[in-house]
Amino acid sequence: MNYEPLIERDLEAIPAAAHAFLESHAPEELWVSIARFAVLAYAPSQHAKRAVMACRAAYDVRDELGDRWPELVIECARYAAAARQPWSEPPILEPPAPSSGDVAELRLAMSEGDRLAAERWLSARLHDAEIALRELAHGDALLMLDTATALLPHLGEKGRYALLRMPIWELIATPATTDDDAPLATLIARAVETNGAVDAVTAVFIAAARSAERNAGVPPAEQPASPPPALAPYELARDYAQTLIAHSVARRLPSELAQQLLHAVHYHLEHGDSYADWSFA
Repeated sequence: MNYEPLIERDLEAIPAAAHAFLESHAPEELWVSIARFAVLAYAPSQHAKRAVMACRAAYDVRDELGDRWPELVIECARYAAAARQPWSEPPILEPPAPSSGDVAELRLAMSEGDRLAAERWLSARLHDAEIALRELAHGDALLMLDTATALLPHLGEKGRYALLRMPIWELIATPATTDDDAPLATLIARAVETNGAVDAVTAVFIAAARSAERNAGVPPAEQPASPPPALAPYELARDYAQTLIAHSVARRLPSELAQQLLHAVHYHLEHGDSYADWSFA
């Protein structure tokens, strides 16, 4: 796909560019193109990281959208374009000179906020970085690691450095974050109580990324009386794409917990504050 409208943040021109691409390419190829752009445009900001997560989620839920799936992919493109921080030149795709690859180096880089040192560690451990990062990642770093590993089979080994650089940057940006260790069912109950507040739902996403088994032994909240609303394309910036992401996460949850989460995020999407007008810079 022609990236010019995305780079220029010409949100009105993106649908036309996408439809022109679809005249000769499959929707899955459009998705790959948009996901690659979102990864390259990633920065440790809430909207930018959620734009990448939205691309991963959009692929997961493609069967729910049917013929409307390209519309959702276009919304992912618009979100990634709006969330992109301005750059004067293309992002660096080649890994820097590697360090020794010892995990102690990464821990030191985290404590000192040294992003270049962390990238050099990644360069040395690019073949197996996921293993070490799984032990260290927390909060948004864990979400970006989960997203990166899910996208890797689709974006290819050439994108490995750009993908795994995302959790590395998050570890440098927020090295001291502590995740809520409450059971998944408890976290979902909090999300329901807060009507799908972003922080409460994010805690659910983090717990689900770490282990769906955290729900074990905890009784679920009362079953919703009606099924949650169906997913439809929408302006993803309104809720940091959490409704879309929740539909992806829900597939990894027990059905009763999934329904509770989806009711909460759809309520927030309809009645909560919109974040679409917040600055993307």
